[in-house]
Amino acid sequence: MTILNLEKIKCSKGHLFEAKLLSAVSVSDNPELKEALVAGEVNIVSCPKCGEIFYAECFILYHDSKNELIAFVYPLSFQEQAVQCKAKMKKEFELALLSFEEKQKIKYEPLLLFGIEDLVLLLRTEQDIEDEESILKYLASKLSLNTIKIAPNLARKLGIPKVLPIPKGEKNLEFKSLISSLQILIKHNPNLLHYVEFFEKILNHKTIIDDIKK
Repeated sequence: MTILNLEKIKCSKGHLFEAKLLSAVSVSDNPELKEALVAGEVNIVSCPKCGEIFYAECFILYHDSKNELIAFVYPLSFQEQAVQCKAKMKKEFELALLSFEEKQKIKYEPLLLFGIEDLVLLLRTEQDIEDEESILKYLASKLSLNTIKIAPNLARKLGIPKVLPIPKGEKNLEFKSLISSLQILIKHNPNLLHYVEFFEKILNHKTIIDDIKK
């Protein structure tokens, strides 16, 4: 669900005016808004008195069910109130879940962000990872690999791609086979920087495989 609220805004010269600002967006309902957010085209206002054009900061609730992402994005000025914002987010999220039927309930935790820049950075990073995942899928048969997908929320929490390579014919994720598959992939295309980073991460933290398999 996408929500626009009429808000009172003040430009840098102190002029007060009202404008409709986006306060909630569901990418499932409005996929084009994700691109608009990343492009910096959301909540841009123009002061009717002096003509100043600027981004009007406000709270935004962002939800992408496909990628298991729900973010409470507070204005950057709220960062010093992080503890209170986190408590409020938790309370509001839990109350919202009470209105859902069991099969509709969100099974992943919300993210707390401050400033639209944090959301844009997250979305851009995840788009970069998705681009690399598409390359892996394309190369898999050529490199005698299969792919296995983990939950997007888990991948985000661990800071790794959600599509992982495994040897052809295998269905389960194991440490040695994942390492060998990543080596094959990176040797063929060393520019897949997120997979290079994941390879280094799993070498230094072998227990990450247990977190993936939970």
